[in-house]
Amino acid sequence: MNEAFGTVVTIPASKTAKIQMKQLVTKELFKEQRDAWRLGAAIGIAKGNTKEVKDRETFQNVNSLDPDGIFAAVMLGLYPKLSPEERVQKLVDHAEWGINEIAHQSEIGTLDFSSFAVKIRE
Repeated sequence: MNEAFGTVVTIPASKTAKIQMKQLVTKELFKEQRDAWRLGAAIGIAKGNTKEVKDRETFQNVNSLDPDGIFAAVMLGLYPKLSPEERVQKLVDHAEWGINEIAHQSEIGTLDFSSFAVKIRE
């Protein structure tokens, strides 16, 4: 789905998000960091929340994080007027918020994955 993300090849992440994802994998809450990223992005999108971070570095290839183009389709539907680059930035902002939320709940002992599904449906 090139129209959604244009020529963007890699997805960035903040140092904080990378550390949080590594910790979540270490705690065996996720098998891989990209799984934490995907859930974080989905939660951020579903809740409509974003976290803007200025300094980000390369994280993973777009095709590794969105092999079926689901995020691309969702972002194109939600943000049709944004440029492909702005759409990627918005997706990353959603992911940053969601990753932070998962990590925070894990740290304070309130992480309940089923609660995300219930809250998304509401």
